Amino acid sequence: MKNIYLFTGNEELIIKNKIDNVIKNINANAMNISTYNLDDVNISEVIQDAMTPPFMGDVKILVIKKPVFLTSSKVDIIHNTKMFMDYISNPFESTYLLIDCAGLKLDEKKDYVMKLLKVAEVSQTKDLSNVELEGWLKRQLAIEGIEIRDDAIKAFFARSGKSLLNAKKEVEKLILYVKPRNIVTISDVEDVVTKELEQDVFALTNAIVAKDNEMVLSIYRQLIEGGRDVMQLIGLVSKSFSDILIVNKMLSRELKQKEIISLLNISSGRAYHLIKNARSFKTREVEEYVIQLANLDYKIKSGKIDSKSGMELFLYGLGV
Repeated sequence: MKNIYLFTGNEELIIKNKIDNVIKNINANAMNISTYNLDDVNISEVIQDAMTPPFMGDVKILVIKKPVFLTSSKVDIIHNTKMFMDYISNPFESTYLLIDCAGLKLDEKKDYVMKLLKVAEVSQTKDLSNVELEGWLKRQLAIEGIEIRDDAIKAFFARSGKSLLNAKKEVEKLILYVKPRNIVTISDVEDVVTKELEQDVFALTNAIVAKDNEMVLSIYRQLIEGGRDVMQLIGLVSKSFSDILIVNKMLSRELKQKEIISLLNISSGRAYHLIKNARSFKTREVEEYVIQLANLDYKIKSGKIDSKSGMELFLYGLGV
């Protein structure tokens, strides 16, 4: 058993379950299990803890979340990567590092990332196929003695999105809603399952920021095929870029994440992603997108172009 575990992939729920299983198998006492969020903590603090003997036990476990310094994205904290490199080259036998990289793309050009991939037990979680997702949903309901109709399955994922973490919350709501009838219909799904349009738009905006042409078009087509309203999409994408522009200008004034959270009254998770996206664009680029979307909205409302063609022209013209 290695002392360093690296978990990669996009499916947070599966990764969480994998980490929980590793923790269970290591069998450390609760006093020797700690979690660090690297949005707020320097990796040096984690390493110092890793080099400290366990308290009244044989082993300790340190779970590291949001290690963005392992990617090519900029971070607020200047992490002590040399200290990290030195440690993973010679880890303490009594300490287990569990590194949660859910949703992150590692920068394999960095020497400490290359080293990490060599020394760690790497657990890669692949995205589930549609068949696997549908099977998961049926099993979750079957445990409670509940059946679901085929059209309801498609409607469920059209509304909840493909994140198991979000889907699990929606399944729990469905179970409470249909009992003791024990059958899920498309009407039940429409009554109970929350539409995740903003989540989908967030994924679309991220794909645009990442200049991932294939992903941009794939998400957009899924949204349209799922019956999303094009004008609503344009409005939400426009708002996303407006938010990025605001944060971009806040960063230029050297405001920190906590100040941005307070001024915009948003969650730390939302602030993290806005800051990440804002740093991926120059101010002028974001301003151009905001202007393009405002012009597109005007042209559609004045009858100069239809909404679907206008949105597609915008996406194809991004140069992603």
